[in-house]
Amino acid sequence: MAAMSAELKREREFNQEQVFKKFNADGNTHRTHNYDALMAGKAEYKGQLNFSAYRQGTDPQFLGVNGKNYYAKPWGNDSSNMQAIINGPAYQKRIFYRENIAARFHREDKQAAIAKADEEKRNPTMRKTQSESALEKIPDEEPKDAYQGIKDSMRPFVERQGKPRIRAMEHGERLHFFNTLGNKYHMKAGGKNLTWNVSTQTHRSTPNELRWILSNYFRTDTQAVLAGAGSEPNLQASKGS
Repeated sequence: MAAMSAELKREREFNQEQVFKKFNADGNTHRTHNYDALMAGKAEYKGQLNFSAYRQGTDPQFLGVNGKNYYAKPWGNDSSNMQAIINGPAYQKRIFYRENIAARFHREDKQAAIAKADEEKRNPTMRKTQSESALEKIPDEEPKDAYQGIKDSMRPFVERQGKPRIRAMEHGERLHFFNTLGNKYHMKAGGKNLTWNVSTQTHRSTPNELRWILSNYFRTDTQAVLAGAGSEPNLQASKGS
């Protein structure tokens, strides 16, 4: 009886160890994929990157891509339809970062045709195929993005909406309460702009305010925020909406 209980204990410990190993291995995989996506997004959009919208816009389920299959519509656990209804601004940003699938397929087809032609040149005994003629049929220019017109019109909104309303910083100027959260002591009442007489010398920020101020240095779009993008009028504001 004791031997059986000891055996069950060892088996339970072994199973827990395997679960722990798998949990960490899967975590490393997801973290690496996210890091690669972050580097790719920063390389393309520089300091204007909205990483959440970028990940959503390049999600294979949203794009309709499942391995080598292309469904041309969302599949699986994609939530873009609900996002379009519940959170329109976030959906618009997702569309802005949507990958040009036609261009991706064009690059993959061209690379496959080049690799096949090179293999035939290295091995003369291989039966001639249509790889060279297929390569000639593939145009050099990538297909244009069908969403490009929409993306261009949405760019001011995507790059400015929702960002902290911080004015453009001067060279060497650091962030502090009065150039980030200074409007906290301003209010509109009775058609008048009311301003509290706050001492700039003795003011002390709360821990939450300090955390928010410092967080602006560690955003993927810090460059745009410090350049004052959030304080500029966006597309909807310019149209009076």
